[in-house]
Amino acid sequence: MASYNFKAITPIPTSEDFVNIILSKTQRKTPTQVHPNYKIQRIRGFYIRKVKFCASMATEKLEKLLADFPKLEELHPFFADLINILYDRDHYKIALGQVNNLKNIVENIAKDYIKL
Repeated sequence: MASYNFKAITPIPTSEDFVNIILSKTQRKTPTQVHPNYKIQRIRGFYIRKVKFCASMATEKLEKLLADFPKLEELHPFFADLINILYDRDHYKIALGQVNNLKNIVENIAKDYIKL
């Protein structure tokens, strides 16, 4: 059994903080101005780039969050039982599954907006 450092888990931001982190990073890393004399294709490209970057940042953050949490099957039985007692194993797995579903939903929303 592998030992796990539970102190290495990064704190989970609130939903507002999560959105603010992603949007501020998107604002810093992508162009910010659209001039009135730009052609429509260039404006579309501008917004497509922003949507793609925002979606990639969100999925990257969610993947890191999922990777930080230990897998119950790889934990020492003592820690697995402790998680089961403190939080309930099923709720733990459901919560991680919902984060994974959120990652997929973000990717699908980004694809839909790019199609629009």
